[in-house]
Amino acid sequence: MQRIFIPLATSFAVLLTPLPGLAKKKVEADTEPPVPVYAKDDPGCRDAVAKAATLFAANKTAEAIALLRPWSSKCMHNSQLHLLLSTMLLRIGNAKAEAQTEAKIACDISPNSTAAHMQHALTLMAMDKTSSAKDEFERITEIDPTSYDAWSTLSDLYGRLNEMDKAKAAGEKAGILDPSVRRAKFRTLHSLRTAGKADALRNEAARLLASDTDPPEYFDQLAAEALAVGAYNEAVSAANKALEKYPSSASALKAKALGLVFANNLEEARTTVDKMLSITPDDNDALSIKAMILSDQGHADESELCLKKVASDRRPLLLLARGKLAAKRNEGEEAIKNFEQALAADGSLLVVHSCLADEFIKTGRYEDALAEAKECQRVPGLKILGNDYEAKAKEGMGQK
Repeated sequence: MQRIFIPLATSFAVLLTPLPGLAKKKVEADTEPPVPVYAKDDPGCRDAVAKAATLFAANKTAEAIALLRPWSSKCMHNSQLHLLLSTMLLRIGNAKAEAQTEAKIACDISPNSTAAHMQHALTLMAMDKTSSAKDEFERITEIDPTSYDAWSTLSDLYGRLNEMDKAKAAGEKAGILDPSVRRAKFRTLHSLRTAGKADALRNEAARLLASDTDPPEYFDQLAAEALAVGAYNEAVSAANKALEKYPSSASALKAKALGLVFANNLEEARTTVDKMLSITPDDNDALSIKAMILSDQGHADESELCLKKVASDRRPLLLLARGKLAAKRNEGEEAIKNFEQALAADGSLLVVHSCLADEFIKTGRYEDALAEAKECQRVPGLKILGNDYEAKAKEGMGQK
């Protein structure tokens, strides 16, 4: 069976959206006695999560658990608190039932969170609840059909339950999604990106897109890979193929929304991101994408309100959205700072080169603008913009 690694708690972002009626939901057997549920979270919940995550990262797990346990009943709308607590409880080995309870609460708060369902599945496996664990991994594949860990583990669990046809099918899915297979399949795409051969890269993306034998999971992967190399229209087309089979795939919807935004197809992008938010209202990346769209459409105040719903962290898409909002408000230095931080955090956000080129031209930094224009010309979805920015930069520098 493929080993599943529990993610570090320090990467958790705080989720804030309350879900009505949560108090009525029940957890499975083998849990601690029910605790009182408050209508609103205690204001100290976010700080408690931050402090506990710091302790956990410093290998002070017992102290982190002791800090977080009293907050559990006070923070029944904060999935990250329960997810972090469950992760730590499972690590200590003698609190499996409590870990399961906390993971189940996280799932109830954020029913479309792959992290929450993965943690719940791990707690169920630790308690030898094979059938229930199988159900959770199936849920993960519904949310993220490209999850290699979920499919590979499902193959093993189906085998344990003597569901051999399903075990074989899940194993085949895992084989398609194996990271080493994925790297080999898309190696040429990334080699062309490194070489800056925009036209050849677009042709390779089109070739991969034309496959009529690969399964939907392949196109889900292709959407993310095409997005990462700046083939934005191809990313949208690949995502659409994946969504025909998995209409609620979080990864395909995200790739489609970003591809549309970066290709400046804002109306369709807004429809797509609204679908994402209808599935997971507190998704930080979806909220960041929505804020970008609002900024690009000239709705700066609405964009700011949207960003206020995003957990305070350093996510690349959040930084990009902040940069776009600052640019819309003619706050050039603030925009440049956020764009540079976004690119430093995620080098595959190639669209940032066009954002920087635009701001450098506005602020009279023409040599910097020219350098960014050259980067744009290496990217299929930005090549035309790059040519335009090059001309403007050279004009500003007094060149023909």
